[in-house]
Amino acid sequence: MTIGVEPVQRPEAAFGRAGADGSVVVELDGACGLSRERIGGKAWSVDHMHGLGLPVPPAFVLTTEAWAEFGANGGVLGAQIWAGVRDGIAALERGTGRRFGDAERPLLVSVRSGAAVSMPGMMDTVLNLGMNDSVERALTAETRNPGYAGDTRRRFVTQYREIVLGDPNGVVPEDPWEQLRGAVTAVFRSWDSARAKTYRRTRGVSDALGTAVTVQAMVFGNLDALSGTGVLFSRNPNTGARAVFGEWLIGGQGEDVVSGRTTPRPLDELAVTLPEAHRQLLAAAELLERDGRDIQDIEFTVESGRLWLLQSRPAKRSARAAVRAAVAMVDEGLIDADEALRRVAADQVRTVLLPASGDDTGLRPLAQGESACPGLASGIVVTDPDEAETRSAAGEQVILARPTTSPDDLHGMIAAQAIVTELGGATSHAALVSRELGRPCVVGCGAGVVEALTGRLVTVDGGAGTVWPGQVSGKAVDASVIEDIERLAGWAQVDSVALPAFLSTRTEDRAPATDSDPACLPMSQEANRNKVSELAVLRLIGIKGRVKPDAIAASLTIAEAEAESRTADFVTRGLCASTPVGIRLTPQGREQLDRLLEHERADLDRSVLAAAYAEFCEFNTELKAVITAWQMKDASTVNDHSDNTYDAAVLARLTALHHGIGPMVERIGTIAPRLAPYTGRLARAVERMNGGDHSWVARPIMDSYHTVWFELHEDLIGLCGLSRADEAAAGRAH
Repeated sequence: MTIGVEPVQRPEAAFGRAGADGSVVVELDGACGLSRERIGGKAWSVDHMHGLGLPVPPAFVLTTEAWAEFGANGGVLGAQIWAGVRDGIAALERGTGRRFGDAERPLLVSVRSGAAVSMPGMMDTVLNLGMNDSVERALTAETRNPGYAGDTRRRFVTQYREIVLGDPNGVVPEDPWEQLRGAVTAVFRSWDSARAKTYRRTRGVSDALGTAVTVQAMVFGNLDALSGTGVLFSRNPNTGARAVFGEWLIGGQGEDVVSGRTTPRPLDELAVTLPEAHRQLLAAAELLERDGRDIQDIEFTVESGRLWLLQSRPAKRSARAAVRAAVAMVDEGLIDADEALRRVAADQVRTVLLPASGDDTGLRPLAQGESACPGLASGIVVTDPDEAETRSAAGEQVILARPTTSPDDLHGMIAAQAIVTELGGATSHAALVSRELGRPCVVGCGAGVVEALTGRLVTVDGGAGTVWPGQVSGKAVDASVIEDIERLAGWAQVDSVALPAFLSTRTEDRAPATDSDPACLPMSQEANRNKVSELAVLRLIGIKGRVKPDAIAASLTIAEAEAESRTADFVTRGLCASTPVGIRLTPQGREQLDRLLEHERADLDRSVLAAAYAEFCEFNTELKAVITAWQMKDASTVNDHSDNTYDAAVLARLTALHHGIGPMVERIGTIAPRLAPYTGRLARAVERMNGGDHSWVARPIMDSYHTVWFELHEDLIGLCGLSRADEAAAGRAH
């Protein structure tokens, strides 16, 4: 028995034909033709699937213009919008052969949000709308299934109270039209909910885009034993294998699957119980993937054996799936090589190339500590970052071992195959930087480890937190992964080792300009550029270890020509030396820097500075915890950034923390004027990060938030007359 939708011949739409008449409510009949920006991703998908001839329940959409009019009208649905809604319901009635609120053959609808940009879980949905006492009786009589009618009524009442009334004991209106007005209003208002605003802010989505609202005839996965709901991926989102992957829940509705409250069954069971629906589903998945040229995430419902498609969109995927699918789709002619490179991120390449932990072959470990970054790497242990850089440039495989690391060790960390420290934990400098670099890292191995390991050939097992003697072989990265990476590298015209850097550069090249960029500085700031002191430039070089003039210019907001002139002068005076990766301080330069810092300290109120530093340290603990959460989902699981909801939550934490930190950083700038630019540097990182370029969270080779924060920490240590060793011993600088 079909309750939701029956095949009824529909006349030409009587309203809002593709918005040609300026209508803000438009039928989704496969010929709508409006953009995602106007009707949202949900409605666009419904209309597009309808146009492809796929089975889609009838629907109409209130466009983003309706949302704007709703806001301009004080959050009230105006007469024009409501007239369009009534016309839309009439179209659904013609398309289903049922009537809204009818006591014999009632029509129920879903009311869903639909922004142009996917915002999973951020806005509201109401299902089974139109239900009341008489409708429940009508459905019971029609289906002879009071359980289905009662379950549908219960679902509606619970959801309406939660979404529309905001009261678990609220009184739900009996009038379906009043229900509909309330639901559309609630969905429009959910665009401005706190969670939706936070999500947009952390993803760089404009508040001005607004949301559309899709109203669609219900189909019921909870109708009988031949009904259910599910989600299908056109390829495996975990591995990228060209085989459908999905789950199926008998007797459920879509929210049951996506909410995680119930445990669905493998999709193969649908093939056994309803083979024709399963066959149609696979055919639809094939069509949608080829049409969309990407892995599709498809929501579907089966009602009494009949398949209905509710939505299709590009699927979230693991790092392995992203790499595999990008290469495979080039081979299949779906995309070209340049598109494949756009679809794979540098972090995803690093993730898939991490070797699995090796076997210890019965050996006793030389050191054990906390896993900071997984992976397996062998080399000779060195303790000086300059030595690591020199020997690596000569072709040696080296491991950098330090009591603890700081920003001026970065060049050695980049050169090393792995990093080991005596002090620190999962939020230490070594841990955070190693994860961004993709270097295996073990931290907190205990005092004396550096001396014991120096000069030895060792293997660092970052996943197990162990340092083994000699060279231990790990489980090889699967040959198919290597082949895919080599294919991508070939298209990029770089070798496999350089592929992550190539992909990172492409991302950074796309980063939007901000008011913090030198090119965007107002004239008042332009006039102040030449006032940057010798101390400021030398200190930046000292903290960064190795730095190029363009990076100095970006950090200190001076012209690049000025930075080149200043560094050339330092080289001439013997204060700096040039290296292939940038300018570094010479011993004479460090002596000059120490003298300048001593003069600076003499002019500062040490007690006031110490108080500011104590406040900084309180924020420091939380900041490191947030950066760790960005890099690791838990102690053993690297965050591959395939879960947008998880990432959005971490970015929201970082953004909120930044706002709390701001007054403290500004106050430090008034105490020590040389440190005032840190306010702008941190703000630029947040702006870029929230603009969608997440390399600005913690990437060590740029002025990311994490990098700038650690440099501020280093500066405060120096101004307070402390050493890195003092801070490490106190547990503040690991």
